[in-house]
Amino acid sequence: MNRLLPGVRILMVCGGKGGVGKSTVAAHIAMSLAAAGVRTGLLDADFQGPSLPVLFGTRERPLVRNGRISPVVRAGVRLMSTGLLADASRALAWKGPLLRGALRQLARDVDWGDVSTLVIDTPPGTGEVHMALADLLDISAAVVVTTPQRMALEDTRRCVTMLARLGIDIPAVVQNMAHYSCPCCGERTELFPNAGLTEALLAETGYPGARLVELPLLPEIASAADRGVPSALGGADPASAADKAFASLADLLRGDDPARPILAPLQEGRTS
Repeated sequence: MNRLLPGVRILMVCGGKGGVGKSTVAAHIAMSLAAAGVRTGLLDADFQGPSLPVLFGTRERPLVRNGRISPVVRAGVRLMSTGLLADASRALAWKGPLLRGALRQLARDVDWGDVSTLVIDTPPGTGEVHMALADLLDISAAVVVTTPQRMALEDTRRCVTMLARLGIDIPAVVQNMAHYSCPCCGERTELFPNAGLTEALLAETGYPGARLVELPLLPEIASAADRGVPSALGGADPASAADKAFASLADLLRGDDPARPILAPLQEGRTS
């Protein structure tokens, strides 16, 4: 049981390198889980660079009722971010006890309601936020986001090693911007020459069973995010490669593949 959120499944989304699309992946995981009937919350734990307000196109301030903060709700997902609590231009340079206190407050004093799965978007790297979350919450699993570049993979190696040291399972690694398909002829182009390094990294670090999920480079994902309408919320065609890719990742996490029930406990949170 979680020390601060008993009965809630916690899914961290991590990335060793900044700019690999971690926040976008976290938002779409939350959206896809909610669309499948999972009672889902999304916590933006990147205090220094909160992305959630931009991704969801909202600056709505959460209300406080009876001493508890009510999350902003979009498409059935309960959202919380310091970007919704403070001025967008204000830098929150929290460290040490102050940072841990803020994380504790977001878990304890936010009215998450009947949320059964909380997705946490963490800052890039292997810093204090990750350690604090592991101390405060029982993390069910983590999804690691990377790109098939050697520079990104070296940082991913450190991220995976940290999660292993914390005893956190990694059911999936998302290789974002894995390839580009020509919209005219459908020809697939590998954008980076080191796609095979991700599988080698997982085997080397003790996670050979983690599923590698490839997400293509799709302009509509970036366009929808800039408009504050994630593609899972209608920012793209539901039949597009973007939504299909994110839906397959959510199915993986829900354990809907009977041959590969990677995170089957999340099914317990599904509504009837």
